[in-house]
Amino acid sequence: MLIRGGQVVNSASVVDADVRIRAGSVAELGAHLAPDGEELIDANGLLVLPGVIDAHTHQWEPGFTSPPDFSDVTASAAVGGITTIIDHPLTRPEVLDARVFKEKVELGERSSFLDFGLYAGVTPGRLDAMGELWASGAAGFKFFTCDSGSALQSFTDRRDQLELLRRIRSLDAIALVHAEDRAILERNRHRLESKGRRDLAAFFEWRSPAAEAASVDGILGLADETGARVYFAHVSLPEAVAEIAAAHAAGAAVYAETCPHYLVLTQEALLADDRWATSAPPVRDRASRDGLRQQLPSAISVVGSDHCTAPVADRAAFSTVHGLPGNETMLPLLVDLVAQGVLTIERLVALVCENPARLFGLATRKGSLRPGADGDVTLVDPGAVTLVDAAQMVGSADWTPYQGMRLRGRVVRTILRGMTVAQDGKPVGHPGVGRFVRRTGSPLASQRIAVHG
Repeated sequence: MLIRGGQVVNSASVVDADVRIRAGSVAELGAHLAPDGEELIDANGLLVLPGVIDAHTHQWEPGFTSPPDFSDVTASAAVGGITTIIDHPLTRPEVLDARVFKEKVELGERSSFLDFGLYAGVTPGRLDAMGELWASGAAGFKFFTCDSGSALQSFTDRRDQLELLRRIRSLDAIALVHAEDRAILERNRHRLESKGRRDLAAFFEWRSPAAEAASVDGILGLADETGARVYFAHVSLPEAVAEIAAAHAAGAAVYAETCPHYLVLTQEALLADDRWATSAPPVRDRASRDGLRQQLPSAISVVGSDHCTAPVADRAAFSTVHGLPGNETMLPLLVDLVAQGVLTIERLVALVCENPARLFGLATRKGSLRPGADGDVTLVDPGAVTLVDAAQMVGSADWTPYQGMRLRGRVVRTILRGMTVAQDGKPVGHPGVGRFVRRTGSPLASQRIAVHG
């Protein structure tokens, strides 16, 4: 495949260049490359991005709400310009040992449209399985400081948290934390239920900013004490991002991820429309949204979709069914933020390509268009428009919190290892083309990965 005439983007520059892919890998970048009998793609007027990595997906396979394979979620991700996902361990059975990890790899390689990495789960009292899971190629270990809604028991005791992070450090691994304080959540819920509250506003009050802030603060202290690498998933508060960034600047190996819904939606709008677009942590107020936008150029390391297909009909104020479908819209929403001047296209590539590849041990193959890397490419037309309409979307969620939005920029083609897997809003690949991407090495926790601006 020869992609000609586009603007090739990395985190440092945008250059006019052609990209040649041979045998599934990037073979050559340069101006006016001569055709050599391969498939030609005219990229004139298009942005040529490294294949996008979604570092935060919930497939729920082989249980929960999606069909019992990878095909649904990876088909919608492909249409959204994503070439690699890293899936969280909240499956049934949960990924808590090497046997289940291996079974999930095999399931993905039978049914995925895209390449994929996998996180492992961890619960108190079951830390002995971590060594074998890390050796199996897990990209990291997910833990909760509140109820997970699954068999993953939460780490609420400081001693358990300390033991976990010491184990993370000894393995030279990385922990991913869902940071909401269980005690604060339980107090909030008891207070609201005692008043008979079941409304949407009660959900937002239940999962309060104080619960997230307290958990972030506590885990940051333990990360500093142990030297463990810690990745804070789906951070919704600019104050928490600022605290994580300050700890990173002081030498801690800590990183903040946020998600498109925190950058686009607001509580005020959801409450006005009574829209149960609920996630955990929830969308915050307009000031928080604007604060996170201001932090994209420097303090935030990764944007992940936190994709979840849970239906709106199953939601109630204190249920465990929450989450937003987001992989099909993540890149279009971010490209629209580029059009608004919120971030640059170079920074977008850092947030969804280069940084997740570095943090999760995929950078030898993913996240860039350097020669030798996998031939994963996302082509974006910055002059076109994406009109978000659930009826036209590929995923099985059957709804989107961004219904009716008109976004500047459109994903026109997604290429995985030199194969087109989605084009013009439709998947054109086939289940089973995806391959498990094994983590290859990991930098020492004491050596900070340069993922901040």
